[in-house]
Amino acid sequence: MTRTLLIIGGSGYLGSRLVIQAQTPWHVVATYYSNPPSSPECQMLSLDIRDAAAVARLMIDLRPHVVIHTAAIMSPLQAMQEVIVAGTGHVAAQCAAVGSHLLHLSTDALFDGEHGPYLETDPPSPITPYGKAKAAAEQSVADICPGATIVRTSLIYGFDPPDPRTVWVLDSVRQGQSITLFTDEVRCPVWVDQLASALLELAWTERGGMWHLAGPQPLTRYEFGERLVNLYGLDPAGITPGLSRESGQIRPRDCRLDPGKAQVQLRSPLWGVDRVLRHAGPQAIG
Repeated sequence: MTRTLLIIGGSGYLGSRLVIQAQTPWHVVATYYSNPPSSPECQMLSLDIRDAAAVARLMIDLRPHVVIHTAAIMSPLQAMQEVIVAGTGHVAAQCAAVGSHLLHLSTDALFDGEHGPYLETDPPSPITPYGKAKAAAEQSVADICPGATIVRTSLIYGFDPPDPRTVWVLDSVRQGQSITLFTDEVRCPVWVDQLASALLELAWTERGGMWHLAGPQPLTRYEFGERLVNLYGLDPAGITPGLSRESGQIRPRDCRLDPGKAQVQLRSPLWGVDRVLRHAGPQAIG
């Protein structure tokens, strides 16, 4: 049986990978806000999730079996409230109205970074505006769609094409521009291909609840950046190690997610960065 999957944010880095992987056995429809793909892999529709009426029209017309909601924004504050908090509420309300299963993408950045590693049962403790917005969005989803799937993930990376964060690091090193990466901020980077596979497994089975989908290898931002530049044959001396606690910024420092539940209950693998780089990195960059 062909089932309809709606991917909100289908032109983003993760969304575009979901579109590619979901072609079979789904009937895939995806949305974009401002950047339509030049060569769409599926039907692409313009959608501003801040517009509750537009979300309602799309959901009533399409009536998807499952919605994967990936759309988000990192700044400014007003936009985060409108897109992450209010927009997610609009999506959740319409999923409840038409009976669609909702899979909502969240983040490790909604923790304070002082008590890692974090389990699915650990409550949010955000210290940044982005983290607070994502925590509010999670609560909205839980209140409106109690059976929804909420997935917290970490730094998303990939190679073909590389993710925007990796592009920034590589371009800076190539151009001789000094960048600082923190040695006291720990995350659990996850390969976009494996994250997409795990999300689609959860979507197909409509397994609800909270899930941590992250790589099992914690790395500091500096360690991760060093590995990436080495992979591309660049000099890691172009990266300066720094300390988040001395930067003057309010940032969570240890956002490790425990992916043990997913590793036991899902078929889709989640590899650490070193294993991904050994097996997939060289092939991806040619």
